[in-house]
Amino acid sequence: MAQTLSLAGAFLVLAAFVLLQLGRLRVDTVTYQLLNLVGGGLLAGAGLLTATWGFVVLNSVWAAVAIVKLWQLARRRPAEAV
Repeated sequence: MAQTLSLAGAFLVLAAFVLLQLGRLRVDTVTYQLLNLVGGGLLAGAGLLTATWGFVVLNSVWAAVAIVKLWQLARRRPAEAV
């Protein structure tokens, strides 16, 4: 179970990174932040299952940063539509 979660999470985080590097995504997009949020969350969950606390901390912060950015993007969108 932990291996499946960590592989799925790693795939999502790496997909976001690769797409960013290839110019297919920008940091200020919902897609990029959702990939990081879900990927980081899955990796943190895998860390909880295996009690690898450094992994939990790293990926929880990774997901938290994505949440903050998503919140900023959500607040900015209505103003852009005006």
